[in-house]
Formats: sequence, C-alpha cells, structure tokens
Amino acid sequence: MKFECDVLIVGAGPVGLALATELTHHGQSALVIERNDRVGVQPRAKTTNVRTMTQMRRWGLAAEVRRRSPLPEGFPRRTVFQTGLFGHEIFAFDNSFNSEPDRNPFYPENAEFIPQYVIEGILCEHVQGHALSNVSFGETLDSFTQDSDGVTAHVTGASGPRTIRARYLVGADGGRSTVRKTLGIAMQGKSNLVSFVTLILRIPGLSADPELRAGLFHWIVDPEAPSFMGPMDRNDVWNWAMTVRPDMDTDTETLLGFARKAMGKDYPIEVMARDEWTVHSLLADEYRKDRVFLAGDACHLHAPFGGHGMNLGIGDGVDLGWKLSAVLKGWGTDQMLDSYQTERRQTHLAVMESATSNLGSLSQHFANPDLMSEGPEGETARAAAARAIETLKAPEFRSLGLVLGYRYQGSPLVSQEATAAPAVLVSDYRPTGYAGSLAPHDWIGDRSVYDLFDKGYTLLRLGQADLVAETALVAGAKKAGIPLGVVAPEHAALAALYGASYALVRPDQHVAWRGHALPQADDLLALMQGRHAGEA
Repeated sequence: MKFECDVLIVGAGPVGLALATELTHHGQSALVIERNDRVGVQPRAKTTNVRTMTQMRRWGLAAEVRRRSPLPEGFPRRTVFQTGLFGHEIFAFDNSFNSEPDRNPFYPENAEFIPQYVIEGILCEHVQGHALSNVSFGETLDSFTQDSDGVTAHVTGASGPRTIRARYLVGADGGRSTVRKTLGIAMQGKSNLVSFVTLILRIPGLSADPELRAGLFHWIVDPEAPSFMGPMDRNDVWNWAMTVRPDMDTDTETLLGFARKAMGKDYPIEVMARDEWTVHSLLADEYRKDRVFLAGDACHLHAPFGGHGMNLGIGDGVDLGWKLSAVLKGWGTDQMLDSYQTERRQTHLAVMESATSNLGSLSQHFANPDLMSEGPEGETARAAAARAIETLKAPEFRSLGLVLGYRYQGSPLVSQEATAAPAVLVSDYRPTGYAGSLAPHDWIGDRSVYDLFDKGYTLLRLGQADLVAETALVAGAKKAGIPLGVVAPEHAALAALYGASYALVRPDQHVAWRGHALPQADDLLALMQGRHAGEA
C-alpha cells in the first residue's frame, strides 16, 4: 500500500501542529487528522513563553504571533495580586514570564500573551499552506496496526471510512488519548488534585476603565471570592476562574455572583463559554511503541500554573520532529528515536514538580479578612501577604531558570562531561554550554547567535581553528548524510559563555558536545547519530 505521508499525526492542537511544522521545516511530509471541525476555541492557555517564541522564530512565525497578540503596545506585562479588581494592590510581579518586549541577552524573543486558539490558528494556516503537509478536520481515528515498514490507520470522516498509510504515527490527541489507550500504555501519578471552572466573559468597557490597574493576570485575594481573571482577547473578552468543591453550587449565575464580587463594579457581563477542568499530575509509562509515539497531554498532564502546558507540548513536537526527520532521511538511528523519551521525560518531571508546587498556593491560600480592612490593620495584613506571595509565587511568574535551563542528560545524543552538571534553579537562569543544555544565547550586533545556526547540526567555532579536524568532520558528515554547518562568529564573549573553543549544537539548539579541541571525527559523527563510536 502506498504511503500517504511520512508521519500521521492524530490531533490538531498546538502539539500536533507544532510537530507537523517541525517536520516540514526539515523536509518531511505530515498529515494531521482532527476529530473536530476546526482548531480549538477554548483558550486553555495564553502564555507563549520565551522558548516557544524562539521556536516560532526558527519557523519564521514569530512576527505573525506578535501581530495577532491582543495586547496593545505598552500594555503592562504584570501579574497583580489584589483584594479585588479595583481593590487594594497587595503585590505585583512585573515582567511576568519575561514578557516585556525588551532586548535580553538570554533569549531572542520575549514571551507573548495570546489565546491558545490563535496560536493554533497560526500553526494550522502554516501547516495547511505548506506543500508537504495538511490538516484534515472531522476525521476520527478508529484503529491502527503497525508493521516493520509503517503504520496503517483506519479513520472515519464525513465522507465515510478510509485507510491512511504512514511511516510513523504520533498521538497528540490529549489527555484521553485514543492512541495511548490503543497501545495499552498506562499513566502514573496523582489524579483529581483540584477542580476549577472557567468562564469566558465579554465585559464591555472594563478594559478601558480608568481606575483599572492593567495587567496580564489579576489574582483576587478576597476570602469571599478567591479567584483569578485577566484580559483574554480583543473586544473586552476576559477569562475568570476559581476552584470548586464537590459540595459547591456551580450554577453559572452563582459563579457570576463570585465574578462580580471579585470585580467590585457593576459592569454588564455576557457569558461566552464555560469550561470545567480538573488538575492531574500524570506521566505515561512509555512514550513510544515501535513506530507509534505520544506527545503533549497524551503522555503528560500537570497543573497549568506556571504557563508550561502548551509550551511543554510544543517542545515535544520539536524534539520528536527533528529526530523523525533524521531517521526518515536515512542518517538517524533507532537509538535517536528512543532518546525522545529519555530527554523529554526528565523535562516533564521537572515541570510537573514545579507546577504542582505552584498549585499549593492559590488565591485562597493568602486570603484573610484583615486584607480588606482600611487603616493600619489592613496595611499590616497586606504587607505580610505581599511577603508570602513574593516567596511562594516567584517560581510561577519568574521561571526562566526552568524554561531555558532544562537539560538533557543520559541521552545517546549528548556527550557525557567529566564534571558535575550545574544546578537548574527555577527562578534563576544561568546560561551554560554544559552538554545537554540549551545553547547559550547572545546578540552579535543586531543578530541573534541562533540565527547563525543551520537547520541541521552546527559546529560553532569559538576559538582558534583546527582546520584539519574540521575538514575531516565535515567530510564524514557529508558521507553519512548528516546536515552540518560550520559557523565562526566574530564575538569574543561566546567562548567564555560556552566554556569551550568548539561547541556542537543540535538542530533543536541544544549543545551535543563542547571542548577545546575537536575529537576524532568518527566519535562526533557517532554522537550526532545517537550510536556508540565504532557502530555501523
């Protein structure tokens, strides 16, 4: 049977679409099937963090994301904890998630705030507009089988059943993944930690209220209405959410009463949507069975506090995408595909730990009646709450150390260094060239060093050239079909930043190896393919 595509992706959320984008970026074909008739409409995320925005830059989509962001120029990128939307301010995290649009040496793109459904739309348009990929809506995966050459999937759409043949299949089909269940893969961890309800509201005139302290998020620390809300989209669209208990009355009118109490002003409110959700902390036992893989919520579920969810899944798509491409092109190995779980699982665990910790201090954790008081008693209570908020919530809103400092270890695609790895600190990013880390960023004039990297591997020359060893490596890579470029930036600070005279950077911008002298070409070629030196 003829192959319809290289990779069949189940699920057209941000993860599946990011995977398709990464595959086409490397020249592979992808077909995304989605059971719904369009991309998502529920804004389950609105934080596109600095790492994901850097991926958007790689794909040529960053400018479009900025153009479609609903935030006007100069909008304060802050998270405000307050007794009410128009009440006392207790504490604010400025530059939340590193979202201020200033030039930063640590990354080329600041975080952006934009509803998840808009991000999905941008990626979907890109995938549908590419000659190597497409999205097919209204099609449901019924079953699949796999053999030594590929995967045969049986799907049903509006026009009836059909069969799709692909080299690989990826389940990016969410927490209730059909692909994961078909594979018989279990998830381990804790379920039903906390339940929430979100209302998407149109509140005409609220955003323009001159007494409103504008911000990305407003955490309402009111004992009678502990909740959080923020602007979601243009045209006065806001989201409001609070925790709910099984014994609570969650009738929409009752919830609107809490929302009005949190606001503290009588604005007309239109309920556009309602979303009930429960937080889990779960990880799949396996991410791969032969030619079938899991990505995003299909293999990891965690609390959304910290803005990691969508971004973590997009990172899965990048990691898996370039590795599948390498194997499809003939220079990658099966060990390379196994490294997907090795690398991403440790990142998932780190994020799950941080997100679960963030879940432990919601609005009600800080609420007490004294906060609402005027005079010295209220001022004392708010000062104490401010200290607690800064301590407990900093890992949520100042998380650059986790977002950029995560590191792949124990992978066949990462060299093992003799010295111990530097610690990863959630709120304190310390760039390092240590193997497995994200390649340290810097600006070279007006250009990001990342813009100099090749689509494949990049050998970064940071000191005196060893042209004999370079020539041997480039020749060996060409013979093996491995894409490799050599870059020698005229920027003296990079050598100190990377701690080496040479660094080998992977297609995903992670350091595979660094050193002051190039080793034997065969050793680096083996590393680039995920095999042991000496293996064919």
